[in-house]
Amino acid sequence: MSKQIAFRLTIAGKVFVAMAGAGVLASIPGIVGITNALADQPQSPQATSRSAHVAMPRFEVASVKPCKVENDTGTGGKGGGGGRIRWDPGRLEEECQTAFNLIRDAYLAYPDGKLWRVAALGDAGLNEPGQVVCTGCGGGLPPVSDRQFRQPIQGSPTWLMSDRYTIDAKAEGPESMAMMRGPMMQALLEERFKLKIHRESKEIPVYEMTLVRGGTKLRPAKEGSCIPADRWEPTSLPSREHPMPSGSPVGCGEPSASASGLDFNGTTIANLCRLLSGWADRDVVDKTGLAGMFDFHFDIPPREPREDGVSGQSAPGPVRSADDSAGMFTAALQVLGKLGLKVTPAKRLTQSLVIDHVERPSGN
Repeated sequence: MSKQIAFRLTIAGKVFVAMAGAGVLASIPGIVGITNALADQPQSPQATSRSAHVAMPRFEVASVKPCKVENDTGTGGKGGGGGRIRWDPGRLEEECQTAFNLIRDAYLAYPDGKLWRVAALGDAGLNEPGQVVCTGCGGGLPPVSDRQFRQPIQGSPTWLMSDRYTIDAKAEGPESMAMMRGPMMQALLEERFKLKIHRESKEIPVYEMTLVRGGTKLRPAKEGSCIPADRWEPTSLPSREHPMPSGSPVGCGEPSASASGLDFNGTTIANLCRLLSGWADRDVVDKTGLAGMFDFHFDIPPREPREDGVSGQSAPGPVRSADDSAGMFTAALQVLGKLGLKVTPAKRLTQSLVIDHVERPSGN
């Protein structure tokens, strides 16, 4: 098959870009000299505008209504990320979400409509349709790190973080959660919020985790060291009435406090790097090439239990100070060094979102 090459023509002051085979172009006088030059030019960062996607599904009907904070009864809605998010195949409901959250989920969490990688957290699969969830809770790992996901979006007006909206959208046929919260939400944002957005590449500092010469001394995950997702029952979750005792097994890939430190069992190296990234001043990137699940123990004193008795590591609690996190990171590096893993400073090319234009949504 003839290689397709992009070429550009200027006719009557207007620029036209098209694709054609090299053989076809060779037969057109004056074209051959510019085709290779155009093909060799560095490409600009790919725009994340919906127009770049071809034949992607769209919502058949969608309701976008302003949401008052006092009407927001969803978990974390009044002071956090928003209200409940529910879906069935082809139907999506998002309560009291900021436009910032909608954009972040659509372009960073599910940019291509793909489900998150599973098994990184010991997951047996994805959440069932209709289940109340939040971005970043279970279902594997998103395509960007927590630090990248939470970074400010350049060009954001102040109302993007304050105004909240409830979305009730229906597709023409069955669609996955990732497709509805990703490309289909992108289309809705571009249509109703007049959103124009693109990505910019930039180099950022990271840490790379690699293997020490001589092999590793990692402990493969031991049966019973954590609870796989397919056996994690709602009754296993800690509560005020039934707090989780210190040292009790938790979900695979989740840190838990013990009397002697912090256990991190049934996890991949990629998820370990994700945990360390939360303690470090930059992201930790897995460059080990190691597969499988492992158990880790860090000699790090746990936080004081909360008033309800739940350990600071097994449930949300006060955020550690920067000095505290730095100390945890240093202590973890000492343990990893003994296991044959090292973490060194490096640089990595990443992309950030930039908003060119956005408006408050049009009426239904």
